Amino acid sequence: MKATKKTLGISFATQYAETVIQFVGVLILARVLAPHEIGTFSVAAVLMAVLHVFRDFGVVQYIISEHDLTPAKIRSAMGVSILLAVAVSLVMFASSDAVARFYGNPELKHIMWVMAASFAISPFGSLLIGIYQREFRLTAVFMIRVGGSVAQVAVSTVLALQDWGALSLAWGNFAGILAFGIIANLMRTTEIPRWPRFTGMKETLSFGGVSSLGNAANIAGANLPDVVIGKTMDMAAVGYFSRANGLVTLFTRLITSGLLPLVLPFFAQMRREGKDLGPPYLSAVEQLTALSWPFFAGLMLLGHPMVRALYGMQWDQSVPVMQLLCVAGAVASVSIFASQVMVANGQVGDSTRFQLYTQPLRIGTVIVAASFGLMWVAGAIVFSECVTLLVVSRFLKRTINVGLTAVLGVCSKSALITVCAAVGPALVNLFWKDDPAHPWPPLLVGILGAAIGWLGSLLFTRHPLAEHLRPLLGRFTVAPTPRA
Repeated sequence: MKATKKTLGISFATQYAETVIQFVGVLILARVLAPHEIGTFSVAAVLMAVLHVFRDFGVVQYIISEHDLTPAKIRSAMGVSILLAVAVSLVMFASSDAVARFYGNPELKHIMWVMAASFAISPFGSLLIGIYQREFRLTAVFMIRVGGSVAQVAVSTVLALQDWGALSLAWGNFAGILAFGIIANLMRTTEIPRWPRFTGMKETLSFGGVSSLGNAANIAGANLPDVVIGKTMDMAAVGYFSRANGLVTLFTRLITSGLLPLVLPFFAQMRREGKDLGPPYLSAVEQLTALSWPFFAGLMLLGHPMVRALYGMQWDQSVPVMQLLCVAGAVASVSIFASQVMVANGQVGDSTRFQLYTQPLRIGTVIVAASFGLMWVAGAIVFSECVTLLVVSRFLKRTINVGLTAVLGVCSKSALITVCAAVGPALVNLFWKDDPAHPWPPLLVGILGAAIGWLGSLLFTRHPLAEHLRPLLGRFTVAPTPRA
């Protein structure tokens, strides 16, 4: 149990440290760079994210999960990783001129050159961190990821202050990947082979084929709005959408990103023990929605003071978009563990198929909606998340015999808790006079009211999540003084 708590602690510490560093960088850069500059980088970053799936091709997952990982297999995996990285780097470099002409933005060409160089050096760190994760060397993982984040934010900030514009973000990304690789290699042990080999790669490539297809569809669907908005509107619109989406995905970075690496091993172990995966899955949904739904409700109601306090008044246009994306985030949180459960139950094909069914719909609706404006794009994402929930529920019914009715049933207490948590922010919205120059007072009061409503309703409804909080609350309870 101590080992488990330590593993969870380091995993969350890594995620939170990385998130805080990057978030501080976002706050600084939002005040230094203009919306169109951030939008320009966002378009290039989407292309990089999609190509990254093919660069990685499941190699890191193969390293982590392979039962008998010999030095020869590590060298072959290194060979695969290097060949794919070079190929993707060349594709990005060769397509840079066409992409720049497509968007009518010459700056994109130079950004993609820098990103191509980032791809070329990425295997020298990514493969090693897979080995460290396999060996549970989580302190090493912490130092690598945090060191890379510090380098990325530092370089981006320095160059942005020197008027490098969107290119400062690209060089920051390069610096982060370079630092990531240097630190990873400094922690390399003598047992880890240093040189790749380019034979015996079939096993690694076979492993990554099916999962990479689903991952590519998922990443394309999640990141396509930036690409479409950049073409049909302008780079400033991309910037507004990117900032809105960044706040909505904050919940994922703070909570689910620390949990997801542990979810698949947990459900896989239960399956090996012959246990029913339905009850623990429903319990996970029940507890996650008690966190996510109040978060999104509070963010929606406190949108204007939140954006003004963090980014400044120049980003006000992103608030209505963010509010709609909060609805999409709340819907998505209901099925966020579904893919891991399917894989754990031995149905990797189902996990890939549901992505291939739902992501084209998301892409199609976003393309159509982009002609009408940012709000329509956000609405299309809400619609696609609702359809995704229906589709994934069909797959889960077949996989672990858990349908949509059962899932929504366990969320009833979460809905009540969300209403209670929303009372404080709603009152701030109704009665606090809008003062754009001073956003912090209403924001802090709204957050305090949401916290009180959330915690009080959590304890009142005896929600399962409250049981995990009672030991923490007990530490702040003053013991009564014994009478003489």
